[in-house]
Amino acid sequence: MTAGSLARRLNSEIQRLEFLRGSVGILLAWLFACMLLGVLVWGVSLAKIQSDRAEIEKNTFTKAAQLSKAYTEQLSRSIDQIDQITRNLQYDWQTFHGALKLEDQLRQGLYPRSAQIYASIVDSHGTIVTSTLDMANAPNIVDRDYFIFQQLNLDNHLRIEKPGTGGRSGRKVIRFTRRLAKADGTFDGIVVVGVEPAFLAAFTDASSLGTSDSLAIKDMDGDVLAAKMGDRIRSLPSIFRSPQIFESGGGVKRMPGDKFIDGESRIIAWQKLPGYPLVSFVGLSDAAAFAAYQSTADNYRNIAIAGSLLLLLLAAVGISFLSRLAWRKFQVNEVKNTYQLAIDGAHEGFYMVRALYDQQHNVVDFVIKDCNDQGASLVGYAKDELVGKKFSDLYSGAVAQRVLAIFRRAMEVGFYEDEFKPFHNNPQHTIWMSRRLVRSGHGLAMTIRDISETKSHEQALLKMANIEALTALPNRHWLMKFLPNALNQIRNRNGMFAILFIDLDNFKIINDTLGHDAGDELLQEAALRLQSVLRPVDRVVRLGGDEFTLLLDSVSSQEEVAQVAARINRKFSLPFEITEHKKVVSVGTSIGISLFPRDGNDSATLLKNADIAMYSAKAAGKGQFRFYGEQFSEHGIEC
Repeated sequence: MTAGSLARRLNSEIQRLEFLRGSVGILLAWLFACMLLGVLVWGVSLAKIQSDRAEIEKNTFTKAAQLSKAYTEQLSRSIDQIDQITRNLQYDWQTFHGALKLEDQLRQGLYPRSAQIYASIVDSHGTIVTSTLDMANAPNIVDRDYFIFQQLNLDNHLRIEKPGTGGRSGRKVIRFTRRLAKADGTFDGIVVVGVEPAFLAAFTDASSLGTSDSLAIKDMDGDVLAAKMGDRIRSLPSIFRSPQIFESGGGVKRMPGDKFIDGESRIIAWQKLPGYPLVSFVGLSDAAAFAAYQSTADNYRNIAIAGSLLLLLLAAVGISFLSRLAWRKFQVNEVKNTYQLAIDGAHEGFYMVRALYDQQHNVVDFVIKDCNDQGASLVGYAKDELVGKKFSDLYSGAVAQRVLAIFRRAMEVGFYEDEFKPFHNNPQHTIWMSRRLVRSGHGLAMTIRDISETKSHEQALLKMANIEALTALPNRHWLMKFLPNALNQIRNRNGMFAILFIDLDNFKIINDTLGHDAGDELLQEAALRLQSVLRPVDRVVRLGGDEFTLLLDSVSSQEEVAQVAARINRKFSLPFEITEHKKVVSVGTSIGISLFPRDGNDSATLLKNADIAMYSAKAAGKGQFRFYGEQFSEHGIEC
């Protein structure tokens, strides 16, 4: 290959590469389409993965709830059985007293040793008088906590002790005790039924538990009385790092791994046993529930990866084809497209700018190559003054950096559109402009137009919708949009919010006697007085007529709100001077107050309750304020 042909080949490739930079929009569109398909493939795959996970999670929650319910029912029957034994022994002892021999009942098979249940009767001195356990060396239990409790407790309630080691059996037992009383009600001893924890932990559906699952019975302090643990965690005394107290009567939820000794998250379900201070608990391992799911999820991911690789190949082939097709039209269309951009929307400002590069081919500045008269006028220059200037000549400091960043971005992606306020004044006093940048070759075509009138119209409509004309206060429409968001914010901060519903006393009389102009002047003065008592974060709203609403944000107490209401009443105890009639009139205020969250959780409830309280204040003699309370009827009159 000769040097001349090599040079021509190199020049051709350079032109082709320059063209590709200018045609980035077409290429990006094809690339975007392929990427969109890729996103779709991944979206479907991930949606399926998520759907399968959600289904497994739902089934695990259902399984936990069902196991908890079944275990609770079984526990309830077991505890009822133990409770019935204590009641029978109490009745037999109080009926037959010394004739009751538990040793004989044991020999008759009434207490099988395999039942894991032991019974004893203790007299009022703490001596075990009869028992299903060996009576040899039977200790005196007069100093035991459960004996002292029953001695002092006059109620005939079953007491359930925390697990402890039995002195005679040598085994861990849970003691159930009940008080014995003589005919005159005095203390006569206690019934003690000891149950091994395994008796309560036995579960007929234990095969449903995995190696990291557990079930347990807890007291109201969160301490475990009995538990059945899966094979992997069988050696642990409890799966929880610390005692867990469940506030509600029952439920199902996921708890993170930091709550458990083995660091494994679980779905737990619990229920309080009816009639007893006990809670049943079932914990199912997350890892075990989702073990089979992981393999399916990996298959979906592999399918998505294969689809992505295929789309990548399709994108490369498509970009190559589009590049060759566009190259044939490039030389003819480049000039045509540039001037077509200039004539589109000729009533707008038009500019052609060219990028300036440093040695590393980074864009460092732009120069204005051409513009129309409208474009020069919009930025406060004549056309001959603007053409040929660099951006660095027109802008400086932070403004220059911002403008350069916008134009660099347009060069990178091929298109940019926004609305902005000019950085400096111009003869036409433009406030808002719309800007559109389109890359063309080594530069940008920009159009701008004045949209100030449209913006002003939008702002005027917004003001008309939300501001009451007479007093320039926010109106009811504004209030109903603002209040829900304000309540959400104060709810997130666990704070207090106050609504004061204010009615002007005797306003109708003044309005009827002096006329509406006087009434309007009075309302304007009233609005100013209300604003004078508020903090910057508080708001005054005119609902209509002589009704106003005050919104007090983040108040610390009811007393603080009462102080504001008192200040308002004092302000309005001073007379008003009606300028047009040269008359002095007096108008008081009746104020009803509702507090969030005490008096309601939503806007409608709080406004209604404040209105009710206001009518109660007015009925009490006007010039007063009242907080909403349950003593008010729907009409605001005290019950």
